[in-house]
Formats: sequence, C-alpha cells, structure tokens
Amino acid sequence: MPPRTVGPWELLSVLGRGGIGTVYRARHRSGGGFAAIKVLGPSPAVDSTAARRLAREYEVLRRLDHPNVVRVIDAGVAEGFSYLAMELVEGLDLRTWLSPALDEGGPSVPPAGASPSQPSLTEPATPGAPGAEAIYALASLMDEPETEPSGMLPHDGPDVPGAPPAPRPTLDPTALEALNRPGRMARLRTVLAQVLEGLAYIHESGLVHRDLKPTNIMVDDQRRARLMDFGLVKDAHGEDEPLTQAGRVVGTYRYMSPEQAQGRPVDARSDLYSVGVILFELLCASPPFTARDPVQLWREILHVTAPRVESLNPGADRALAELTHRLLEKDPARRPQTAAAVIAALRG
Repeated sequence: MPPRTVGPWELLSVLGRGGIGTVYRARHRSGGGFAAIKVLGPSPAVDSTAARRLAREYEVLRRLDHPNVVRVIDAGVAEGFSYLAMELVEGLDLRTWLSPALDEGGPSVPPAGASPSQPSLTEPATPGAPGAEAIYALASLMDEPETEPSGMLPHDGPDVPGAPPAPRPTLDPTALEALNRPGRMARLRTVLAQVLEGLAYIHESGLVHRDLKPTNIMVDDQRRARLMDFGLVKDAHGEDEPLTQAGRVVGTYRYMSPEQAQGRPVDARSDLYSVGVILFELLCASPPFTARDPVQLWREILHVTAPRVESLNPGADRALAELTHRLLEKDPARRPQTAAAVIAALRG
C-alpha cells in the first residue's frame, strides 16, 4: 500500500509513475503549501541504485536556480519510503502543450484542485527526514549492485533480429496545416528557446541531463518551460557515476544520442541531440526513428540517417528543419556545440 504521508507531506493524488517511483500531488501538513513528491517504495521493494539516484537528483537540484529548471524543497526517508519534494508545476508536458489540437494562442491551464501556493524553498526538512544523507544511508543497507556489465549493452551483430519500423502517421493537408500554423510555430520557437536557456544553465554548471524528452519538459500556467526529472544527470567533467540499473544504458532510447546509446562518455552535445529528436517530433508528428524493437532502434540511432523533415512535412519551417538535422548529426563534432549556439540559430 502506498503511504498516506511522507515526512511533513500529505499525499493527495498520483501525478505520474516512472521507472523508479511515483509522483504525487501533496500538501504540507503544517504550512499548507502544495508540492510534487517523488516517492520510492519501501526499502525491500527498491534497489540501492534507485535510492542513490533520488539522492543525487536532490543534491543537484538544490544547487540549481534558474527559471527554466524545476526547484526542490526537501528530501529524506520516512517509514522506509525515500522521497524528493519539488515545486508543483501546474501545466502541460511539452508535447501536449504544442498539440495542434489545442488553441493556436496556447492553452490556458487552470490550477488543478486546491490552491497552487508553494511552500517556502527555505523551509527546513522536519526531524527524521534529513535530506539526501538519509537516502544514501538507506541505500547502503541494500545489496543490489551499482554497476552495469558492459556486455549487457546491445551489440551490432547480424545475428540480432530486428522488427520493421513502426508506420508513421499519415499527415493529410489539414493535419499539415495545423502543424505549421504560424501561432503554433511561434509558440514552438518561444518554448524551445526557454528549454535551451535552461540547458545552457545546467551545462554551464558542469552537468548533462541525459534524459531529455517531451514528458520531462513541462510548460507551466505562465507559459514558461521547466526542465524536470534530473535522476540521470551526470557531471560532465568527472567520472561517470555508476547509478544505472544493471544491464541497461541510462536514458530513453527514442531520444538518446548515438554516443549515449553506446555507453560512451557524453557531454552537452548529447543533450542537444535529444533536443533535435524532440524538435523533429514536433515538426513531423513522429520521431526520426520509429522501430518498435529496442535493438533495431539502437541500430537506427547509430547508423541510419534521419529522414528529411521536408519529406514528411513539406510546409515545415525551413530554418527549423535545417536546425533539426544539424542537431541530429551522428558525430557530436558536427552538431552545434552549445545550447547558446542553438539559441542564436533559433533566433536568427
């Protein structure tokens, strides 16, 4: 059974479920403010890697302060449940916010449920929930391995069968017109610039996100993009920390750069590749690579050139289409080298 409370927070409703936990809408029991709480199961049901990722996410986010990056409030362990409290972002994920079905002027997102007031970010954690240290201590009691054997990565041999690519949606003239509507394109440019501003900030902080995808980018009710879910973040200048589940490459294959898919060291340019995948999807209503089978998808990411945007959407913005293909270069050296360079191209 999920808990009713963790630390000072009363859990009200489920906002989403991910690979390492459940996110709840929650209310502070004494202050009354609302937050989003990521909760891991009780310790027997959670491996040490997941707990350390949560602690790492808290440690990273508590030192970041940018309008396009979600803020954290506290973290700790309560009755065996590790948790991370973040500001509650009222809004829509990026894909939904840019859906052609929504108003050209952009959706108006009313606060869900009760008052969306936020607790103070300087509010101290309550006794018994002393931040990341408690989560690390809990993780140290678990026996799950922290490293992933490199032999578990996909291999590129001809003996590995692959499924055919999934069919792309057929875009009739009405659908294409909706995708290319000037109002939608203006909103896309604005929100993408905000995403890149947030990325520039975290890259300048020496970090790589490693899990950028539309569901990890929220647009709040002030139409401000927010980067979310820093559970796979890494230090771009240090050794890669072994905080992945055994036998798995970290990240989401669909949005992963070739170097990340191969388990190689990554830097800011890997995140920019992920931006290219997102931009392709927003321009064409489907991702650049559509294989259902993970191994086949891995091969496409490494070896197949993405189709031209204009071949799927002849009316697409030419500058955005060209920027997309620069971001999707297999060789990191051929991509734009910084988020600031992409912002300049976007605004040029």
